[in-house]
Amino acid sequence: MPYRSIKKAGGVVLRWAGLTAAVSLLGCASERTPVGEDPAAQSAVAVASPLASSFPAHYARQWMTALANCARVDKISPPVAARTYAYGAITLYESVVHGMPGYNSLAGQLNGLSGLPQPDPAQQYDWPTVMAQAMTVSSLQTYVFPERLFFEFTTQCQATLQALGPAQIGYRQAAGVPPAVIGASMSYGAALGGAIAAWANADGYPEARYKGYLSPEGPQYWVPTGFTDQAKVANPVEPFFGTLRPLVLTNPAECAAPPPVPFSTTPGSDMYNQADAVYQTDLALTKEQREIALFWADPPGTSPTPPGHWLAIATSFVRAGNMADAVAGYATTSIGYLDSFIAVWQSKYQYNLLRPETYIRRYIDSSWRPLLETPQFPEYVSGHSGVSGTSAVTFTATFGNIPFTDATKVRRGFGARTYTSFTQAAQEASISRLYGGIHYPMGNSEGIAMGTCVGNAIVNRVHLM
Repeated sequence: MPYRSIKKAGGVVLRWAGLTAAVSLLGCASERTPVGEDPAAQSAVAVASPLASSFPAHYARQWMTALANCARVDKISPPVAARTYAYGAITLYESVVHGMPGYNSLAGQLNGLSGLPQPDPAQQYDWPTVMAQAMTVSSLQTYVFPERLFFEFTTQCQATLQALGPAQIGYRQAAGVPPAVIGASMSYGAALGGAIAAWANADGYPEARYKGYLSPEGPQYWVPTGFTDQAKVANPVEPFFGTLRPLVLTNPAECAAPPPVPFSTTPGSDMYNQADAVYQTDLALTKEQREIALFWADPPGTSPTPPGHWLAIATSFVRAGNMADAVAGYATTSIGYLDSFIAVWQSKYQYNLLRPETYIRRYIDSSWRPLLETPQFPEYVSGHSGVSGTSAVTFTATFGNIPFTDATKVRRGFGARTYTSFTQAAQEASISRLYGGIHYPMGNSEGIAMGTCVGNAIVNRVHLM
């Protein structure tokens, strides 16, 4: 659908089908040469092939929904889910960006991403087929590399992803796309998907996930909840995730939080007051606060995790657009999921601060239990707060500073919740962890500040147009 661009602070806003959405974080096409590609080649391909904007959003949406469903069914941890969504969205965007005149490749803009395969200007391409093949290769690595990008998934989920690409390509064949165009599109998609997977797998995660870890000893340090200090039988979640190569940040600690308050068990000390705030909040928890805690809980296994909650919100916005709008919306928001979790996890395992449940049961009330189950990793800072702070910035730059209703959990029995802005939603997601009894106030406030810093870095450095 034709659209008109509207200049605004923080991006170029595009309007389609009555929905406001910004698909550029900063800048516009007239001011910037596309990064990492030949403008003449891009123009030639765009003329020879139907534009990506001529196809519906569901081609992209089906892939992101499939990844989210796999993350939920396979109980993938939040940081690994964030990595999955980010690389999936990047692959979607890169697979069709050459069918989006005026848009820039992310090559040269994301750390370590360069030299991606380019389409042949003499060939015609079917962009949904390119996307399907690129995602099949990058997500499963069936055709190029023996190691899968998303190797946390079970055989069942791998089979689901394995089937989606051929199904989409079969639909394009049934729609009458010539065999030569299908063949050229699959060849280009396979090369692109393999290149992106090789880049993604060089981020340090394949090595980090196998490293052994032993948390430090001391009264201030994290121990698995539900076990004695000596019986550390629960493995901490992804202790080296904070060492991964970020997508946009210069290093994982670029947006580092200040140290937590000094550890103390003395009543009236800053640390004691942090824990007591959690305890007193729980004792006086209102029905509304309880609902907020449960609405934003998003534990692995029952949801696609916190970044998956924000991904579902993004999907509700891109659903009514076309394929170009969808991949741009997914890319600008999903990049933030990964960088925020890398930054948060760097902080968590730098400080290794014990959880409120541990502190309160040791020093305040030995019988206390939080509303939500305490996750098995250190407290400071809050991952929910980090990803929500980042998303508030990237979603505002992408979709505008607008009110919205989050109806993503209606099917799970929750009521829809309405917010004046993405910032208000992020603040509610953050404080939900206090209501749930699993984060100190400082973990939430410093987490959302860290996330905001990450979001601003992305908005200032990534230019889709």
